[in-house]
Amino acid sequence: MSGTVELLDRNWQHFERLVARSERLLVAGRDERAAVGAMQAAAYACFNHTGLFASDRLENLLTALSARELPTARPADATIPPASRGGAARVLHVATQVYDTGGHSQMLAQWIRADEHRDHHVCLTDQADVPVADKVLAAVGGRASVSTLDRPFAGLLGRAAALRELASGFDHVVLHVHPHDVVPSIALTGRAGPEVLYVNHADHLFWVGTHVLDRLVNLRESGQELAVERRGVPRERNAVLIRPLDLRARSQGRAEAKVALGIDPRLVVVASAAAAFKFEPVEGQGFLDVVLPVLERYGDTRLLVAGPDPVGEWAALADRGQGLATGLLPDVRPVLEAADVYVDSYPFSSLTSMLEAAALGTPVITLRAPSQEPAVLDADTPELADHLQVASSSQDLRLRLGSLVDDARLRQALGEDTAQAVREAHADGAWRRSVDSLLEQRVALPGVPLTPATRRTGRLDARVALLMGGGRHAGTGGSSAVIAPLLSWQERIVTVRELVRARRRPAALLLVPASWVRVVKRVRAAAG
Repeated sequence: MSGTVELLDRNWQHFERLVARSERLLVAGRDERAAVGAMQAAAYACFNHTGLFASDRLENLLTALSARELPTARPADATIPPASRGGAARVLHVATQVYDTGGHSQMLAQWIRADEHRDHHVCLTDQADVPVADKVLAAVGGRASVSTLDRPFAGLLGRAAALRELASGFDHVVLHVHPHDVVPSIALTGRAGPEVLYVNHADHLFWVGTHVLDRLVNLRESGQELAVERRGVPRERNAVLIRPLDLRARSQGRAEAKVALGIDPRLVVVASAAAAFKFEPVEGQGFLDVVLPVLERYGDTRLLVAGPDPVGEWAALADRGQGLATGLLPDVRPVLEAADVYVDSYPFSSLTSMLEAAALGTPVITLRAPSQEPAVLDADTPELADHLQVASSSQDLRLRLGSLVDDARLRQALGEDTAQAVREAHADGAWRRSVDSLLEQRVALPGVPLTPATRRTGRLDARVALLMGGGRHAGTGGSSAVIAPLLSWQERIVTVRELVRARRRPAALLLVPASWVRVVKRVRAAAG
């Protein structure tokens, strides 16, 4: 534990130096560079846990930037789109990027589909050359209902100016942004206008935005508890809204789904789906360490996991005939439809896939060790409070999973109860009524100030540090690479040097102007 505390302290000290540099740039009147520095600091704190989940010092810097005079927004960026339906309340959804994989893009698309009696528009602050997710385009009605702010030569302050102008034409602004995205804070903090709701979809990470939000929309109780306890967001400014789900009927039965994936339909399929890093070992134990003993005991069981690539230990799993890792999939539905039992990813939970599996009538299991701290690395969601199978230890999970593998009737009974609980929370307009309650009940906020964010180095912070420390964005180079197009040439060279020092293969395109990168990618796409 002492080594992890030292890691947290080192990360925090480096983060403070990054914030101090941005403060000096602000004092010198170099506002654009100060904004980029703030974003660099936020990215570092997100991917290299510091013991903070929010920073008052960084929020104050962004508030000061918001008070400065911003560049004039370009008309093409800030034009308020006409309402598609007269009289309907207008909602501006702001995201950093949306792409085909990932729970936050799925949530955004499903929110728009389910809330059909309001008028929705999507604004993207840093989509770059990533194709806008088809599911988002389909939900919002096409490209005309999507504004992108990161046009060539548009800095962070230019994007903030455009967002400020654009937001003025809406009744509600909902932020689905990446944790390090400073554009909404610079655009909207301290401004009169529509209520700003921040969706806490990354409740386990540091993020910026506590000063810009009017209310924090948590997706589960543990996220709310951490926001109150560690981010300084008073309970009165918090709300809990369960994530929307696509309750599509099965396209095929379990047996047919297994056959389609090349699996003997007589086998019991244990499935999971999440980003690869959510399965990797922390403190010597990962997902496979927990589940493998059950596969070895029950020879008629196969593990099917969407997310990790079939290499290393996942390839060995396939070589032994015990299971299959598919890599990232644009749609995990085929995997979920084949599942007899769903085991939540470990050591980091993935709620969206777990809920989608539960909706299909599949019993779901998660591992949640007892703790006095908010369980944001574990699974909790209001609609499954009484039906989620919660194991308190690795051994407990193996016993519960073994019982389900061994008893088809138990699987069916638990699966039916679980599906019914999900339907009651989401079907027949239930989720839309929750959104109505959220958006129509604006809270009087002047008497409810923020409280100071707190830094700690306890068990939760140690786990977050270890979990994020193995990711590709860890370290000064890895986190800076996230915002590389905004960095100066000197900063880009330093980033590449840090990546080389960490024995990571730096992207050569970090040293190429962003406009050239776009040309290269277009040429590659045309040739391919």
